[in-house]
Amino acid sequence: MLEMRAIEKRFDAVVALNGAQLKSSAGEIRALLGSNGSGKSTMIKVLAGLVAPDRGKIFVDGQPVTILSGLDSKRLGIATAFQDLSLIPTMSVTDNILLGNEPLNSVGIVDTKQAQQTIRDLLDRFHIDCDPAAYVQTLPPSTQTMLEVAKAVSLHPRILLLDEVTAALHYDEIQVLFQILRELKAEGMSIIYVTHRMNEVFEICDSATIMRSGETVIDAPISELNLDDIVFYMTGQRPEVASADACCESTTEGELVLDVKDLEVYPKVWGISMKAYKGEIVGIGGLQGQGQPELIRVLLGAEKLAAGTIEFCGKPIHLKSPADAVSLGIGFVSGERGREAMFPLRTVEENIVAGKVAKGGIFQYLTPKSLRNFAKDAVEKYEIKIGALHHPASSLSGGNQQKLVIARWIAMNPVLLLLDDPTKGVDIHSRREIHKILRRCADEGMTILISSSDSEELLDISDRIYVFYEGSISDVLCDESKTADRLVAAMMGMNAANRKAGA
Repeated sequence: MLEMRAIEKRFDAVVALNGAQLKSSAGEIRALLGSNGSGKSTMIKVLAGLVAPDRGKIFVDGQPVTILSGLDSKRLGIATAFQDLSLIPTMSVTDNILLGNEPLNSVGIVDTKQAQQTIRDLLDRFHIDCDPAAYVQTLPPSTQTMLEVAKAVSLHPRILLLDEVTAALHYDEIQVLFQILRELKAEGMSIIYVTHRMNEVFEICDSATIMRSGETVIDAPISELNLDDIVFYMTGQRPEVASADACCESTTEGELVLDVKDLEVYPKVWGISMKAYKGEIVGIGGLQGQGQPELIRVLLGAEKLAAGTIEFCGKPIHLKSPADAVSLGIGFVSGERGREAMFPLRTVEENIVAGKVAKGGIFQYLTPKSLRNFAKDAVEKYEIKIGALHHPASSLSGGNQQKLVIARWIAMNPVLLLLDDPTKGVDIHSRREIHKILRRCADEGMTILISSSDSEELLDISDRIYVFYEGSISDVLCDESKTADRLVAAMMGMNAANRKAGA
């Protein structure tokens, strides 16, 4: 049905695509994989009409086609759901979904009744619980993402492009989406699925195209690939055998760094009790909206504590702002790097030294040379791939942008590092590098609290996992209990729900 041959694209001196290939058949879900900067997003943008290729040919049903705009893409039956949402925040759900595709009556006026029915049917199919008249900007990120996919599906395309759409979703929403994708596949739709979550590839995809450095490395059925194969084709290196350096024990005899008792945050969180010890990586799991972000932000001083106590290094603390937390030795890394963590137009150097400058005393003078050396050391130590320190942070790939943000805080040597979905939208190779950095920091004595939407990540990196369900802890996993099936069960409230844990 779809074939892209020898596609080339340059952005000034940067080669984004170098003879890349892609095929997809009717009734097929094909994974498009690659590290950040491999060219897969550029391939999607070419098909969506957002980027014009310099060379190459595109065929639909065996016929050569030209895609120079979004309108060209739509006419060919191609619809795209982007990770960076195309929704208009200040418009309603209904207006966003029907924009440019409004049902008209016989006299050319919008058929309001038909429009309302279309929206209701679509929201029901995607299990989206929201007011069709609500402004998109008022909805949770996961709901916005589901609306992005619903909007693309509402166009009844022959070819559906999904670019990292599950990055903001959690288990229950992903399962709803997968069921819809299976239905669309059965109807003969061709689906190209971009993701960094390897478990999703093996669960939903029939085949895979893997890219590296702008080139297509391999096309193969999923049945012929395993995880190590995929990592090899993405990076050119066989992954190292993971060492069993992560201790799953509840370190009751270690130095207690964080002790939370009966914590409540209105209206999301209540009765949370948990502990974190020196050198421990503690995971926070759960479905979307179960209270994990609120916990992280209370510990950062960004949200108000309604009840309960927080002890840090043996002393009770009462945080009024994130500045209070930073002054005590608490760092924070957000997965929303573009909105909360990074200054994209500032240089790499400025992004790295921002925390050090903010933490410095009002009368402390930091010389330009010392700041430059501080940034240079961080880049080298954490293997951040940059052009130069004076280049803007936006010039880095997504994985290196996130390593930059993490390096900023780790270089300040915090006692406790809070991470809220730090590898969202990061490729598997960069994610493993970030995990290696975090494990090394824990081995050196740093305490790490990581909330993640990726269950596989939590199982990989955490010594213990607190699982949230409806604002409380439903289970604590470690040792033999730290398994995928028990984690999913706890996320769905199937384990001793709402019990207090960690005492």
